[in-house]
Amino acid sequence: MGIFMFHRPEPRRFNYIPRYYNPEKEALERRKAELGLDSNLSEEDKLRLKMRKSWGRVDSVDEEGDRRRSRYKTMRFVIIFGIAAVLVYFILFTPVVEDFIRMFLMLGKK
Repeated sequence: MGIFMFHRPEPRRFNYIPRYYNPEKEALERRKAELGLDSNLSEEDKLRLKMRKSWGRVDSVDEEGDRRRSRYKTMRFVIIFGIAAVLVYFILFTPVVEDFIRMFLMLGKK
């Protein structure tokens, strides 16, 4: 910062305008636009919504999405449970683990 004789510069002002954000109202406006009803969305937002809908990426909360997520969680649980059951079966009911242990013990003796 330079030396000023008689003039002291004004501090820069920050132009911040706080805005209230209501997610329920925004979701309602998007839903209205999806259904083609009168909404307060701008033309740009309507175009974005139309593009998302045509590309199959609708962000709204719907029953089909909830069912899809629920089905995904169920399938993931079934797969993890199946893998765990197979591992438990091999560990407890087959001699595979014992053979591996014997093999490693023999290798250690040489």
